[in-house]
Amino acid sequence: MKGLGKRLTYYGFGLVLGTILAYFLFGNRSCIWLPQNRVKKGILDKVIVFPEDQVEELNAMGINKSTIHNYFLKGKIDFNNSLKSQGDYPKVYVYKANDTIPKRVQFSLYEGGYISIVHVLDDQEEPKQYKTLNGWGEVAGIPRDSALVFIDASNYTQCKARGLASKDPMQITQDIKETGRINFEKSDLMALKGVYHLAFTQNDTLEVEAETIWFESRITFKDFFWDYTLDCE
Repeated sequence: MKGLGKRLTYYGFGLVLGTILAYFLFGNRSCIWLPQNRVKKGILDKVIVFPEDQVEELNAMGINKSTIHNYFLKGKIDFNNSLKSQGDYPKVYVYKANDTIPKRVQFSLYEGGYISIVHVLDDQEEPKQYKTLNGWGEVAGIPRDSALVFIDASNYTQCKARGLASKDPMQITQDIKETGRINFEKSDLMALKGVYHLAFTQNDTLEVEAETIWFESRITFKDFFWDYTLDCE
């Protein structure tokens, strides 16, 4: 037993030392289980959306489609001021970049949904839960997942999907990344699986509008809206 105790002591010492070295070499990015990183990963695993009335101010802060992911590397989650009570949605996480100019924003995460909505916060402004929103939101970032999109296999959805320029999931993902928008007024943010009215452009000309949900870690298309009737209908 003494030998076992000594080995466990050495193992524990090595584990602690290794964790400390990894932290100083790579920062807290090396420890995904830390609360900071778990929340950051949870946000980056969502489709990040800028409400249209926030885009100008976010851009003025240097936060846009090309910088949103790197923005996470410059600050931390303010847990003390976040709204994260168990069972209460949306969860709202306050984030502040380490910079000479305060850059506070909040990220809203919805139960069972695939989007995270960004709002700017003034220096002393309290975070707010947005259960409904007006207008549109701009897709500013999407998860790095090669199988993010799925078109429901039902005859109805497959029929409506014939209006698409391309049904290739990778192409649709790219189209959403480049031109995607969320119609908040037609979406149900608080639905258990999140029902989002998603619009994007294909081939620079075809405007697509679709009803989507988050199901089995995929943006699942349930319906498409065309201004004409397809032959299969």
